[in-house]
Amino acid sequence: MLGMLGYGLMFYVDVAMAGHLGETALAASALASNLSYIPYVFGIGVVGAVAVYQSQDNGAGVEESAPAILRHGMALALALGVVTAVLSHALVGYLPLLGSTPEVTAEAHDFFILMSWSMIPGLLFHALRGHRDSQHQPWISLVWLSVGILANILLNWLWMFGHWGFPAMGLAGAGWATLVARCVMFIGLWFTPGRGAVRWMDGLQLAVFRRLLQTGWPAGLHSLSEVGIFAVVPIMAGWLSSTAQAAHQVAISTASAAFMLPLGLGIAAGIRVGEAYGAKDPRRVQAIGHGALILGGLIMSLYGLVMVLTRPWLMQAYGVAGTEIATVASALLVFAALWAPFDGLQVVAAYLLRSVNCAAWASWSVFVVYWLFCLPFALALAFPRGFTLFGVPVGWYGLGPSGIWISLATGLMLVALAMTWKFRQVARSGVAG
Repeated sequence: MLGMLGYGLMFYVDVAMAGHLGETALAASALASNLSYIPYVFGIGVVGAVAVYQSQDNGAGVEESAPAILRHGMALALALGVVTAVLSHALVGYLPLLGSTPEVTAEAHDFFILMSWSMIPGLLFHALRGHRDSQHQPWISLVWLSVGILANILLNWLWMFGHWGFPAMGLAGAGWATLVARCVMFIGLWFTPGRGAVRWMDGLQLAVFRRLLQTGWPAGLHSLSEVGIFAVVPIMAGWLSSTAQAAHQVAISTASAAFMLPLGLGIAAGIRVGEAYGAKDPRRVQAIGHGALILGGLIMSLYGLVMVLTRPWLMQAYGVAGTEIATVASALLVFAALWAPFDGLQVVAAYLLRSVNCAAWASWSVFVVYWLFCLPFALALAFPRGFTLFGVPVGWYGLGPSGIWISLATGLMLVALAMTWKFRQVARSGVAG
């Protein structure tokens, strides 16, 4: 949980420091960060299969598979990272088509390119971290995540604002800082003792890749559907105004930092449930899974309350206190607090379903709710009657950014209930999926 919180803090640091560059830089960070996050999270979902299958083999007593799983997991992470980075870089010229102001688009250009290439060390680190976590070495990963966060803060301060003789690169400095910090994290974790053998000379086998992709592919599509909707809505907020886009970024980055807590809990619970699945112990599957679901909901309920009570301080931390951005963002954080318990449930349930080989079911449920229900619902609530998209009238109520967040809250609730029900069904009927 602390490790995944570190991922969220890196995102929070970039956004918070971008707020001190002005409204344009903050809106540009919203545009570029969320767009680059879509393929990155897809890759994280795919390489997450490393932890799933390593934990299942550990439970089944098949420890000799560890070098092959690590070797193929790293090769898969490298391939995904290169492909997504190249494609993202190639598509940077289409940023002006997304409807943001020319100033925001220009500011986002270099930052988006650098965030795209930082996916390569990021995915390599995540695959290696999953393998080490499944081997019960989570503290080593946490140490290097902490080093990466500190490096990111220092390099942001140096390169964004031009301290110690460095040129002030603005938002592009944050992109360079993220790229370097992720490289440091991966290299440090790779060379820390205890990794285990890799055996590159044994080569690569299609059967191992097929096994990883059996869970990794639907898990990646699940992550793509979930994070994709949260990456699209800032673009929709930009259609309303740059103020709405910046306010959305402030609120979603705060809520995302909390999301990392149940995400880390879900990864840990998935590893434990995977071991129980491999050991064919359905009673332990139920005990671990139900306990994790309860804990995830409670953690996020508490965080939701904290978000509401500390809104004035949060606005000061983002450098927007007293502005219209702060007024809108404070209102949006109320919706984030309402959806928080369901957010905790759904992310834990997603990892539990992957650990019992129900990743495809989870992926389809998320796609249906978010893209076939939430997206049109958000358009209808946020935009006034007469608003058209590609010539089709979609607006209805004109609630502004609040309408977008009402739709997101409804979708999170539906997904959480569906996936929790599915895991309980599987757990009661024995370990099957």
